[in-house]
Amino acid sequence: MTPLLTRVEARLAQLSPVNRALARHVLTDPEGFVAETTAQIAQASGVSAASVIRFVRLFDFDDLQSFKLALVRETKTADDPQPLDPLVQDDDDLLTMMRKLSQTAIAAVRDLPEALDQDAVQSAITTLRHARHIYLVGISASALVAQDLYLKLIRAGYLAIFDHDAHTALERMYYTTSADAVVAFSYSGITKEVVLAAQQARRNHTPVIAVTRHEPSPLRDVASCVIALPPTEPLLRIGAVTSMFTETYVANILFLGVVHGEIKRTEQNYRATSQLTGKLKIRGEENGNRRPNNRTKKSGQHAHRHDDDA
Repeated sequence: MTPLLTRVEARLAQLSPVNRALARHVLTDPEGFVAETTAQIAQASGVSAASVIRFVRLFDFDDLQSFKLALVRETKTADDPQPLDPLVQDDDDLLTMMRKLSQTAIAAVRDLPEALDQDAVQSAITTLRHARHIYLVGISASALVAQDLYLKLIRAGYLAIFDHDAHTALERMYYTTSADAVVAFSYSGITKEVVLAAQQARRNHTPVIAVTRHEPSPLRDVASCVIALPPTEPLLRIGAVTSMFTETYVANILFLGVVHGEIKRTEQNYRATSQLTGKLKIRGEENGNRRPNNRTKKSGQHAHRHDDDA
């Protein structure tokens, strides 16, 4: 038996009935446990999805994916292919890095439908649908997510606002009203620019939707609606990877939820805006790859000779 399974078995008698049911599920079928989603584990054990997360934290794991990864590592034999360590190392070749990134992306979003508070997501969607203006706020990597949602919303015909400059974004918050809405992206929840913007918006009685990790933070304290992300990434990291995957997932769910029921109108808006911006594309003979005609060739040759003569 592996060290992790041994730990689970050793604590079996001291666990609550809910956690004991989960422990028995792990001990009986470790491979099945690893393959299941949060919802499937909860259903098989007769508990809630939230209980699954609390269970793995009893064994010092921040999230279900970390627990599963440890279980996989320990249950593999020497002859079995070992799971990839998600952390990129200096000696990794390109293919290994690509596989690690794919593994990280899949792990980051696979359990999100069950991990996210659906009531909070639905509340955010309803707020955005009725907002006069939608303000998107984010710094650094979160700014990329905020801007992507902004671009989707304006193409669909919504009055969305996003500023790369933190000072301008904060100044705009002064003019928000209760008829508007703010979506603040910050995985850490402690980014000062985002927190200050959210605080000013709340002073204006503007609904603030925070997309942040499932941990206490100043952003969570000021938000009127929190979409909590699983804490799958440490705050000190080499680039935001899983946090961007999960934030982008939430941003896209918000967008799809907002336009749901208006898909035909959204499609028409996207087609119309695509035709408009299509005028900026270089197509066909406008691509600069046309062969020069004889006159151009002769003119060029003449100019060349003239330069030589000079």
